[in-house]
Amino acid sequence: MGKSIDERPHAAIRAYLKHGGVEVLEEGWARGSGSIDPIAMDDEELVFVDTATKCGGYDMPREEPDQGRFERIAAAYLAEAEVEGLTSIRYDIVSLLVTGSERALLRHHKNVLHDRR
Repeated sequence: MGKSIDERPHAAIRAYLKHGGVEVLEEGWARGSGSIDPIAMDDEELVFVDTATKCGGYDMPREEPDQGRFERIAAAYLAEAEVEGLTSIRYDIVSLLVTGSERALLRHHKNVLHDRR
């Protein structure tokens, strides 16, 4: 049986990350009211990836980084996970606009909180 309409965009995002050499560690990780999908390693950097998908239309999905949410999720994950070789963490946003049955536009913003103060 094929993937549901909701699963396909997230599978495409994970495939994109893996193709770029990123190792996906967790999918659909959630604690309390916080969740993020996926959590990955990019060399020695732990990456929390927020995904946004939209089917149809001409505008990309909303891509607003939430620093407080990111910090809560990162703190909760790091409190319980054993991640070897970690030197830093970053917060990425990957958005996907589905434009047809086999077509989509993907945008990847890396380290979105880097310049925020």
